[in-house]
Amino acid sequence: MPKTVVITGASDGTGAAAARRLVDGGHHVVVVGRSAAKTKAVADELGVHCFVADFAHLHQVHTLAAQLADHCPRIDVLVNNAGAILGDRHVTADGFEETFQVNYLAPFLLTNLLLDTLLASQALVLQTSSNAARLSARVDLDDLDNARNYSPVRAYGNAKLELVLFTRELHDRYH
Repeated sequence: MPKTVVITGASDGTGAAAARRLVDGGHHVVVVGRSAAKTKAVADELGVHCFVADFAHLHQVHTLAAQLADHCPRIDVLVNNAGAILGDRHVTADGFEETFQVNYLAPFLLTNLLLDTLLASQALVLQTSSNAARLSARVDLDDLDNARNYSPVRAYGNAKLELVLFTRELHDRYH
């Protein structure tokens, strides 16, 4: 039975490869990416719909959720694959450290904005994580934005660990 699968970070790398495999398997895929040109290229190659959203801007996540709700009355799988390891510490216009926002807050927000659809669809939510969640994460609840002792690897590891914890909580609440 074909599934409707939404993949963020699907304009390149693992996300694009997953989209190709899923389309080859007969599934309905929606690709989401930050770069309009790259995302459209993947979507055109696969003959699927695409949406563009930069997770460094939470208003774009809100817009994406609304677009997906309009386009996908059912979502069987949400793959939160978008993410990045960034260099210097940067605070977004939303007021959050960029690595934390792109890798954790934006997928958390998107999932929660789509939650009614995901629950009605009995969807699976997959999060792309990293070994950095185990090797370099040192989450300080008093410093989620990594304002003290910033390290790109630690910020990335923290965000990926936070995704793992979020996924466990989704499972505990809704499985």
